[in-house]
Parts: sequence; C-alpha cells; structure tokens
Amino acid sequence: MVLEYMSREEIFNEIYNELKNIRIVDVHQHLNPVALAPRAIDDIIFYHYLVTELIAAGVPRDKMYSLKGIERLKESLPYMKYIRSTTTFWCLRKILSDLYGVDVRDITEDNMDIIVRSIESVLGNEMRALDILKNRVPIYKSFLTLNPLEPIPSYDRDIFVGALRMDPLIPNLSKENLESLEKVSGIEIKRPRDLREGILSVMNRFSSYIKAVTISLQPDDTFLSLYPSENHVEPYLKVVKAGGVLDQFGRNIVSAYIFNTIAEYVKERKIVVQLMLGVKRPVPGADPHDYAITIANPNQLLDLVTMLSRYPDIDFDIFIADATMNHMLTVIAKNYPNVFLSGYWWYSMYPEIIRSYLRIRLQMLPYNKIGGFFSDAYVADWVYGKAVLAKTQIAYVLTEMVIERFIDTNLAIEIGRNLLYENAITLYRL
Repeated sequence: MVLEYMSREEIFNEIYNELKNIRIVDVHQHLNPVALAPRAIDDIIFYHYLVTELIAAGVPRDKMYSLKGIERLKESLPYMKYIRSTTTFWCLRKILSDLYGVDVRDITEDNMDIIVRSIESVLGNEMRALDILKNRVPIYKSFLTLNPLEPIPSYDRDIFVGALRMDPLIPNLSKENLESLEKVSGIEIKRPRDLREGILSVMNRFSSYIKAVTISLQPDDTFLSLYPSENHVEPYLKVVKAGGVLDQFGRNIVSAYIFNTIAEYVKERKIVVQLMLGVKRPVPGADPHDYAITIANPNQLLDLVTMLSRYPDIDFDIFIADATMNHMLTVIAKNYPNVFLSGYWWYSMYPEIIRSYLRIRLQMLPYNKIGGFFSDAYVADWVYGKAVLAKTQIAYVLTEMVIERFIDTNLAIEIGRNLLYENAITLYRL
C-alpha cells in the first residue's frame, strides 16, 4: 500500500505483524532450564515487578512476604485496581489473555477463581513452557544466567546458551565467596596469583558453555580504569580472607585485579562482556524484593571509557536501568566500535523509556549496534509478556520514523529484524 494512503494504524500493523513472528534472542534472563514452567500461581501473578507495585499501592509488606498463593492474592485484591495502569500489569493481562484464554481488565473476587484455576492447570508443565519459548515468543536462543560458584546445570543446548554472571566475585568478593572459589577450583588462595588461577580455573570449566560474561556494577564502582599489580592487591586480599570489610579503595583494587583477569581471558576467546549499569543496591527502606534505586554516576563513565580504550578487541554489550544514562552511553557507543547497547533493564522496561532509548539510539547509531530485547524473566510465561511489550514498542517507534519519512516500511522491518535477531547473532557469534 502507498504510504500516502496508509493510516498510522495500518503502518503499525504492517510492521508489527512482521516483527511478532521473528525468532528473537534473549540475551539476559533468570530461567531455570529444568523448571521453565510456573510452580505456583505466585510465579505468574506475583512477578517481582508486580510485588513492588502492589506494596507501593498499599499491600502490607509483611503480608506480601509471609503469605503465598491464594491467601496472598486475597490480601492483594483491594489494591489490584491501583496498578491497572502499569506496564507490568499490561504484560500480565497479555499473558493471561494470550496464554490462558482469560481476558481481564482487572483481578477481582469475581474473576479470581478462573485465573487461579487456569494457572494451576499448567503448573509444572514443562512441555507447554518450552512450546511458549520456541513457538509463542518465539525464541531462537536464550541466555541462561550461570553462577561461577555453582555446578553447571543441565539444559537444552539447542535453545539455551550461557552467560556467566560474575557477581559473587566482582565486585562482591567476600570471605564466603572466596572459600567457595577455593572449593570449586581446588586452589588454596593465599596470594593474588592464586586468586587469578582460581578465577581462570572456574572460567575454563564454563568456557564451552558461555557466550558472555556478565558484570553488574554499582554506580560508585570506579575500578575499570585501574590496573593494579599483585603487590597492590595482596594486603586487601588478606583482609577479605580474614573476613574483614574493605573500604571503597580496597574494594576497587581487588575488583580491578579480578576484572583484568577476566578481560584477558575473554579477549583471547572472543567472549562478549555484558555490563549492567545504573542501579544502586541495597538501599535502606526500599522494597525488600528489589532494595534498589537508579543512579547515574558520570565519573563511572569516564572510568569506563578508559577501560574501553585498553581493551578495543573485547566487545561490550551494555544494559542500563537509569534512563538519564541513555544519551551518554549512546555517545560512547558511537565513539567506541566495541560498545553495543541492548534492551531496557529493570526500571527501564516501560513504554515511555523504551521508546526514548530506541529513538536516541536509532537516530545516533548504526542499527547493528543496538539490541532490542532481553526479558529478565524467571518463567517462560513472562518471557512471552516481555517479548510482546518489546515488539510492540519497537513497532511503535519504527512507525513514527516511517510517518516522519526518515525511513520506509521495508527498512523499518529490516531494522526490527536486526534489533530482535540479527545483531545478537553477529555480536555473540551464535
């Protein structure tokens, strides 16, 4: 159809109908590969984004965390009406409608029973959950979050690949985590060189399973530019080993040593580093499930670019939760060929922020630098809900660009395919 005769809705539908069937790559999630299906109604109705919203609406915090299942739902019913405008509730409605055949505008006493029965009828149904991922989302590859101090889980390597989440070691190395590292590596860690060998041993164990290493940084972490010697690290490692608490300088020294050990390893093996930025946690008084707020630290970005110049041969895929960082990180991605930007992490997964991320990134960057999706989900149903949200918002932004005559519909569909599939395939060498 000629553009002049197409309405906004027709352009959107043409783009969205193409995007909705694209097999996508989910580069960050928290699925259990042997328990993809919900185990309780809480896994669907009380996804942690919704828990935080319901507590904010007035559900007593002690009730939310002490009750489970139907009792928890009954306690929450009077407050459900207040979250009907939130994006997460919209995703829940899409899940209930599309995957369970229950079309609701609210969750009330009148429809609670049918919602509960519908979810309970599929609890533990792994075949259904896998079908959601493969055929309803649909997923091409999904990145499992793997813990370096835990055994490698059994999983279907046709659909899953690994991302090694380094949080227990960097920037959160503690006496307990150090002892766990000794146990899994079989190396007694007395000196920095032992720490290096222990980390390399663990990474070798996971090397054939992973396509990425994931590092989540606090806003006040500014260690990426540092390159400390073993002599600098040794006194601080002794403090950790003795169960002491490091000051920020000592934490930075130890974290920098670990980071550079990881960086040298992944550089040789072409493994992507995922960096998660913009969240401070824990913070006092915040909801216990999140314990987090968003903060942007400009000094951290200066620290970041110093490191990027040191490791031009490592590709970095950056996820941000603080919307104020988007323009700054987009400028960095424009200046550094090894920097890519993916998704809309945590407090960014809302239409207004998703659209702003996409608009700025598409206007400033070659579109092969942009990843359009990750779910951050814990069960297959929520991967579906997040995928519908992301595809809808990508189609919305591309529709605007067509109407404004920046691009035509053919290019819009090409861009959408790259954001959801092609770019991740290339970046992660899938």
